[in-house]
Amino acid sequence: MPMKNLITILLLLFTWQCFAQQVTVSDPITVRTDDNYDFIGKIKNQYLIFHNKGTEYEIKAYDKNLKSSWEKEIELEKRRTNILGIVPSKEDFSVVYTCRKKRKLHLFVSRFSPAGNLLDTATIKKYESLILTPNFQVIRSENRKTIVIYQIKEQKKIEAIAFNLETQQVIWEKMIQPKDMAYYEQYEQILTSNDGDLFMVLKKNNRKQKKKKHFFEIHHITASGDYSFFGIHMQNHLTYDSHFSYDNKNDRLVAGGLFSNKNRGRANGFYFMSIPPEDYENHQLIFTDFDEDIVNNLIGKKVNLEKGIADLDVQEIVHRHDGGALLIIERNRHLERGGASTRVGYGGGRSIVDYYYDDVVAVSLHPDGKTHWKNVLHKKQYSQDDDAIYSSYFLLKTPSNLRFIFNDEIKLENTISEYVVQGNGEFERNSVMSTDDQKIQLRFAEALQVGSKEFVVPSIIRSKMKLVRVKY
Repeated sequence: MPMKNLITILLLLFTWQCFAQQVTVSDPITVRTDDNYDFIGKIKNQYLIFHNKGTEYEIKAYDKNLKSSWEKEIELEKRRTNILGIVPSKEDFSVVYTCRKKRKLHLFVSRFSPAGNLLDTATIKKYESLILTPNFQVIRSENRKTIVIYQIKEQKKIEAIAFNLETQQVIWEKMIQPKDMAYYEQYEQILTSNDGDLFMVLKKNNRKQKKKKHFFEIHHITASGDYSFFGIHMQNHLTYDSHFSYDNKNDRLVAGGLFSNKNRGRANGFYFMSIPPEDYENHQLIFTDFDEDIVNNLIGKKVNLEKGIADLDVQEIVHRHDGGALLIIERNRHLERGGASTRVGYGGGRSIVDYYYDDVVAVSLHPDGKTHWKNVLHKKQYSQDDDAIYSSYFLLKTPSNLRFIFNDEIKLENTISEYVVQGNGEFERNSVMSTDDQKIQLRFAEALQVGSKEFVVPSIIRSKMKLVRVKY
């Protein structure tokens, strides 16, 4: 064989090895319908699962080859506890929970080693006179060093505690009561920064009759415990959907969303908001109408742009290093049919829910809100009566690109596909793997990134759960 041809073959083999992915499937776990499983993540080169049996708690571990290596029951303050959340770090993981001791409700956090050994337990707060257990919610910072535990009281007040998991100390504790707050109508989102700042976003006057007065009211508690609030007016637009996120690198509160001109049931375009918390009046707010390319790509035919597009959701925001953002939008809808018999003398029938999860729109925005590029990534997913647990996508963020990974079809034997999107907006669609004869059905909405080019996704079929790892 000529040397030139041999060099060409070697180069082709090297390229294939660089861009192919390695797929590993774990040993199965038998799951019960009343059990809860939380995938903690990858710590010290092993993969950990938290198994909540209701009164007992167990850690299951897999080795680097996803072989079951050990399991261990862990001890909390009392067996009868209420688990609020699990927060992993690079070195350990923490369990946040409540339990009653001597008629007092205690809010605890216990920290465990990768081997499941208890390292320490801290009392976050004791509640003296609570008869009913509050509906606590836990949010964590991007770097997983700070958590905020909060509850909404009487639908009009928020009580929150920020806690540092490294120092095991309360950062601040605060009760705030926004004026004229109607929680179920106005609440939009609560989030925290790496430093322990809290932002509570309320949506006001988002109605056609009051669209000139529509604004977001943002309540801010700083890491030092100072409290303030401010409003961002939406410039005579209605909000169709939105998502807020904190850009820790550029120290800004960022939002991306969809807006409507007249009908809140349809989106006419997208907006970008960037707010420096200490100088909120100097914020960016840019609105961009959908163009014909996006609308025709999504609808499949030419339509009147003024009518807008229905069934869109803002799924997430990816922060750019320069302070811009990538806005991820998905088109999905749920249709319920049946549910009542039309024949006299017969009882009501069971309703059927159809789930459609289709195209993804990715929009890259500069720090000033101007559009860098926008793409429609086509997919078509349909399922029935499954709560859409196998639908949507998982986003793997690598140093060089973004990978949108999803089930081509919602069925047992299926092809897993991906869109690989580069920083300049160029993209390609690839096949990742086939599930034929593998006895796995992947839940990509529950997948977790555990490395720069590695993620783990669960599969549950007939009471058997497996973890599937994909490495690039």
